[in-house]
Amino acid sequence: MKLKDIIKDNDLNAAVHGGIDIDILGISNDSRKVKSGYIFAARKGVNINSNVYIEEAILNGAVAILTDKDGREKKFRDKNITIIAVQDALKAYAIISKSFFKNPGQKMGVIGITGTNGKTTTTFLIKSILTNAKNNAGLIGTIGYEIGGNKIINSDNTTPDAYELNEMLNDMVNSGVKYCVMEVSSHSLIQDRVYGIPYDVAVFTNLTRDHLDYHKDMEDYYQAKKKLFSEILLKSNKAKKIAVINNDDFYGKRLIKELKDGFRQAGIDIITYGLEKDSDIFAKDISYFKDGLEFNIILPVNKEKLKISSKLIGSYNVYNILAACSVAHALSIPVGFIAGGVKTLLSVPGRVEKVNIRNVETPLICVDYAHTDDALKRVLSALRNISSGRLISVFGCGGDRDKGKRPLMGKHSTDIADITIITSDNPRSEEPLSIIKEIEVGVEKAVFIDFLNINLQELKNKLKNIQSNHIYMIIKDRSDAIRTALSISTVNDTVLVAGKGHEDYMIIKGNKYHFSDKEEVLKFYEDSIQSFIG
Repeated sequence: MKLKDIIKDNDLNAAVHGGIDIDILGISNDSRKVKSGYIFAARKGVNINSNVYIEEAILNGAVAILTDKDGREKKFRDKNITIIAVQDALKAYAIISKSFFKNPGQKMGVIGITGTNGKTTTTFLIKSILTNAKNNAGLIGTIGYEIGGNKIINSDNTTPDAYELNEMLNDMVNSGVKYCVMEVSSHSLIQDRVYGIPYDVAVFTNLTRDHLDYHKDMEDYYQAKKKLFSEILLKSNKAKKIAVINNDDFYGKRLIKELKDGFRQAGIDIITYGLEKDSDIFAKDISYFKDGLEFNIILPVNKEKLKISSKLIGSYNVYNILAACSVAHALSIPVGFIAGGVKTLLSVPGRVEKVNIRNVETPLICVDYAHTDDALKRVLSALRNISSGRLISVFGCGGDRDKGKRPLMGKHSTDIADITIITSDNPRSEEPLSIIKEIEVGVEKAVFIDFLNINLQELKNKLKNIQSNHIYMIIKDRSDAIRTALSISTVNDTVLVAGKGHEDYMIIKGNKYHFSDKEEVLKFYEDSIQSFIG
């Protein structure tokens, strides 16, 4: 594609120095990935200003440089390359990426989901509904990227880089995808990775404490999420645009109030969902079971009732299902396809995912990605409601991340679960025991058992005789923590292993090791069976 065609977008407001009638073969913001015929996008990032790598990009074959208008671009004008100087290189990178792939988002329906909790499950539900309605749908999110058919790509980021995102959308168009359903993270909104993406529907699930190592405070975090609506959706050039917002969430209510007048003037519809009748779409007659849930959704048109049956568990999944059904209703998907799509989705990887052991009677064992205080509280409360025996919680907190949530997670787990085992979870550069001690600060009522000084049989005996309803232990090694939880459980108990979910790695002192909670559970029972046979 010619450079002149890539930079003709009026939003760029670029000052161009050099030739524009040149062929462009690709774009990258990583100088190491630049090849002959590429544009190098030099941007001011969070941790580094990639303008320092312009020389390296030129040596690797860059024929054009995109950079900020700050005066430094002048020294490269004699390098026989084209300089594209702009006011905002982050936004400009997104604009030229979209132009390079000829605006693929305009050729399909694009649905974006943002919020703290529920994004992944909601995207899976929406995709299942669309697929059930015979629509080819692609998926972009935390667990991976699906681009037509069975093509799955593991994801490094919930929402990819602007160039990669538009490249994926283009691949979806070429694969006959009609809708793309994507998670939109607060990081991607702040870093303008989704700038210029023409969304048809934007969804807000909820907002609770998370990423406060990145955002200054909750207000900063909220404003980042709001950008999907106030900036991205508002500027989308789709003919029909819709916002779907959780009306039961504090920040959801605020968002509705702040958007209402501007959206009305722009002709953008807001559909609200929740458990109360003041929402456009609401749930009633909810029943929770150990293997799923059932409820009725009341739709706004003639108060039509939609009967929902799902294998997903917990009250938070009622909200996820409501969000997905609201999107489907907004897209005029027939109710039969909506209910069928929800029922078809049996589980989501690492989201209260049940670990089933063939031919072995076990407790209910779930692995979940809950790594915030609110998410842990929600999943434990949901499991508490359906557990006939004891609830055993295994969790830790990641290193080099928001420290404020650590005591809160310690409090929620020990308040709700009968037995809590505090362990490691991606300590990164921090010492695991230091993180664990910060979690322990939040424990208020639970009785501590010193696991290090007793064997497993003594532990089982102690658990039988102890009077307190809430007990906690510290087992630094995550594998040992999981095995201990399973060893002390009975078939009537429920075991939650939280924090990692679908992840299959552990990061310790800068090194990444393979580790999967689900694999650890399976290995425990394999070893137990072999030990019994032997």
